[in-house]
Amino acid sequence: MRAKLLFLLPALAYTLAITYLSLINLADTPVSEMGVSDKLLHGGAYFGMALLWLLFVVFTYNNENFIKIVVYVCLFTTGFGIFIEVLQKELTDYRQLDIYDIFANSVGAILAGLAVYLLKNNLIGLKAKINSFLIKN
Repeated sequence: MRAKLLFLLPALAYTLAITYLSLINLADTPVSEMGVSDKLLHGGAYFGMALLWLLFVVFTYNNENFIKIVVYVCLFTTGFGIFIEVLQKELTDYRQLDIYDIFANSVGAILAGLAVYLLKNNLIGLKAKINSFLIKN
């Protein structure tokens, strides 16, 4: 249970933060003056969100279908990004649906999935160490 919460709480908090930041007006915040591409921020944000959810799933569930897990989390994260873009269009008058934001979100999620897939053996080894540590304590 502790391992589950260790990974669930950050994933939930990050997702709520992304949701909040995606629906507020950022025009008068320092984000609008960062000088970084909006698409780069989208990709990075969704890389982080997908990574946290991937770590939650990998560290709390059986890893028999590892590739399926990675694909499902990436699809879920991409779907969430599309949902947020639709909410921006429907619920706000200061944000709009942007297909390039959806693309950047998707690229971020896919890159997180690729990173987790490439680090599969390391993550499974780390999972065993964390579980062993939590059992002892």
